[in-house]
Amino acid sequence: MYSFIFILLVSLNNLNLSCQSTNLGHLKPFGSVGSLINIDEINGKYPDVLKLFTYYLPKSEPILSRQVLINDNSYEIWKTDDELENEVDGLSKTNIYVDSFSQSQRTQMKFSEFFDRYQKEQLYLADNVPEILRKYITFPQPLQCEAVFPVLQSTILVMNGMNTSPLMINEEFDSLLCLFRGNKRLVLVNTNKYPDTRQIVIPENRQSAVLPLNPDKVDFNQFPQLANVEYHITNLTAGDCLLIPVHWIFHERSLDSTISIIHNIHHKQALNIDLNEIQTCTESNTYDASFTLDNINWANTENEPQNLKDVVINLVNSKANTYEKWLETFSKHLSFNLGSDPETSAMFDELYEIIDHDANGEITMSEIDLIDGPHQHHISDLLYEMFKLIDEKQKNKSSHKTNIKEETDEHLHLENYKTDL
Repeated sequence: MYSFIFILLVSLNNLNLSCQSTNLGHLKPFGSVGSLINIDEINGKYPDVLKLFTYYLPKSEPILSRQVLINDNSYEIWKTDDELENEVDGLSKTNIYVDSFSQSQRTQMKFSEFFDRYQKEQLYLADNVPEILRKYITFPQPLQCEAVFPVLQSTILVMNGMNTSPLMINEEFDSLLCLFRGNKRLVLVNTNKYPDTRQIVIPENRQSAVLPLNPDKVDFNQFPQLANVEYHITNLTAGDCLLIPVHWIFHERSLDSTISIIHNIHHKQALNIDLNEIQTCTESNTYDASFTLDNINWANTENEPQNLKDVVINLVNSKANTYEKWLETFSKHLSFNLGSDPETSAMFDELYEIIDHDANGEITMSEIDLIDGPHQHHISDLLYEMFKLIDEKQKNKSSHKTNIKEETDEHLHLENYKTDL
């Protein structure tokens, strides 16, 4: 009898083990075990602008430039929050929007309050570089070429304490991430080589109830796509810049308080850049340490917000936060009169009704905070269909060659709109 029970227990235990992944990386941190590949490095310099635009961007290859920031004129002021506050006059009183790792909420506060709270409360700043800080950030050498300016989309400031980010992917841009303070470990996966991994970050079925991946404890039973992929890894220290190619999943682990500047480059536009002009920049091979962000005319990106999150926040904080104002603002942002077309008008009405939770004709930040779960998926799908429809209507409306570039630019934004809210 006892031998039967023993055999039964052993059988049940073996059955349980057989249901678990045998991969060594199972339930380990993302990219800590498995096929690990060190990202190629260049010491003390960037790739020249010609190689950047003819090799790294077209071939979608990451490259790490070590200690390229240390000779920037204002590099030293980024070392501590106190140095930033003391050196940048008026920074403490500058308003910023801050996000939280622990809850889906965006809050406005002054820099001084953010400095006091962000490491204790898991707050982080991720937004366009405030105007007051632009003269303290030198443009990376390969981006100082005038021919490159039209393909630059934005420059983002990221400040946070010790944390682990979720898995992220950029569908439109190549990103040059430059670390001004602290230490980060980054893990990248090429979705061009492993297309099934893309679904982990952007699920094809948005209505599915699959739990998000825990980067600290990756379950290969739930995410078998990650069991046998190549993980491209590197450790960044202050002064380094890493090129993260478009369509690559990336995950970062901040090992202490960090400050990053991310320069986003339109991938498709970069592939069509004038190489003759790029060649001229390569031959001159100049580096101007005084060429800072405030030397770039950002007027095209400052006149209206970069994404729908900013559009919505500005609307909620405005005095005219009504249906009519929302319709007018969304129409302006999309360069399409939503009220002039029955299909887009109906879609916008549905969108507004979902967000206006109490149906009083005015949307508040608390109602924005309610956008989660099924509503988030519904809104995201609705937005995507709306932008897709607008894109089609604009293409049908105009067939002249002079409009091709404008239509292409609109299409380039389509995928990012999908997940803005």
